[in-house]
Amino acid sequence: MQRREAALAGLIALVAGAGVARASVFDTYGFGARGAAMASAQAAAAEDFSAVYYNPAALTVHKRPHVGTAVTIVAPSVSVQREATTAGPAIERPDPNAGVTVGLLFPLGGKIENRFALALGAYLPTVQVTRVDARDERTPQFYRYEALPDKIVVAPAVAFEAHRTISFGLGLQVLGSLDGAADVELDLLGRRFTRKTLSVDVDTATGLTAGLLVRPSDGLRLGLSWREALALDYHLRTSIDIKDVGALDADISGTSLYTPGQLTAAVAWSPRVDLTLALDVVYARWSEAPDPTARFDVTLDGAPLGQGALEAESVPVALGAEDTLSPRLGVEWRPVPVVALRAGYQLSPTPLPAQTERTNYIDSTAHQLAVGAGYAFADPLAIHASPLTIDAAAQWTHLSAREHHKRAEGDAMGDFSAAGELFAFTVTLRHDFQ
Repeated sequence: MQRREAALAGLIALVAGAGVARASVFDTYGFGARGAAMASAQAAAAEDFSAVYYNPAALTVHKRPHVGTAVTIVAPSVSVQREATTAGPAIERPDPNAGVTVGLLFPLGGKIENRFALALGAYLPTVQVTRVDARDERTPQFYRYEALPDKIVVAPAVAFEAHRTISFGLGLQVLGSLDGAADVELDLLGRRFTRKTLSVDVDTATGLTAGLLVRPSDGLRLGLSWREALALDYHLRTSIDIKDVGALDADISGTSLYTPGQLTAAVAWSPRVDLTLALDVVYARWSEAPDPTARFDVTLDGAPLGQGALEAESVPVALGAEDTLSPRLGVEWRPVPVVALRAGYQLSPTPLPAQTERTNYIDSTAHQLAVGAGYAFADPLAIHASPLTIDAAAQWTHLSAREHHKRAEGDAMGDFSAAGELFAFTVTLRHDFQ
């Protein structure tokens, strides 16, 4: 009987534990090299396929069919310093990753004179395609950056220029969602499975994007965009029939890869043809962030052991997150028509309070500095008459040092401080078609 109880405890431990990842790879590292170099101050300044994310109304600015592809490399370097000398829980740190962005923009010509535009943007990680973490809330983990680049994102959009001074746009962000079930029969004494059935459905989760672009005068653009909250929901139901022990049913569900709803107000001003100054202010609804832990509902039919049904539910976690206001500044200067030099700064306040209880969701205010350049050149293969444009960007994001003091003396983690740096490099190749 002791061996059966030990095996049962192991099975229950196997389906227990929680924790997920959040935020948007585009918000943190930008969509394409031009946006990345200007610290994502693009809701009024975007003028290529990247508008599909920043502000779909700006898709009407570019009047030629347009395609581009980008490669982004992310290299986090974070640190956690504990005051306790005894061993504590293992610390989870963001992993390096790389991803490919593809963008397509098609203005519709003819009698409508390019007043409609269709666009599609997509991001595909190349190291870890899509990852849903499941970690206990007591495990130290970087809340906004843990699995940030590890998800496929698809973003279609359409825009309409109602007048030469005003445009509207609508788009979607699309993620996959998981819904599955497993039915297993296990013979502990025989050490074998006598039945294994698994089914998993991949569905989609979508978030609406809407935008407005107003051009009251030459050289001045005003932008307004809204992005609905987006997340990957998962639901896994597992039924394990353990011979001579009982039936173990586990219902596991949760929300991962969460991005809050955001409202962005922006202005882009070109005091002369070779200079553009951009300012975005982003209001993010972090206060609506869901419970970051996986939810477990576990039931054991203990009749074969002479016991009644045993039930256990996970305890929800209250994040205590608050809404944030984030300014972004960008500048682009063209010393000659074929060369563009860019720079930007972004302040991203933390939405989380200091971790004083049992949870260890690490986060702090982030300061991002970005630089980049672009160069237009003739197609070396002479296939296209229009020039090609190559853009490059480098970002350094500094996570301010922050101290966390635990109220409970026996806390396994104890008091600690955390800080870090995030490095990102993006190269984009863009091309217009005649």
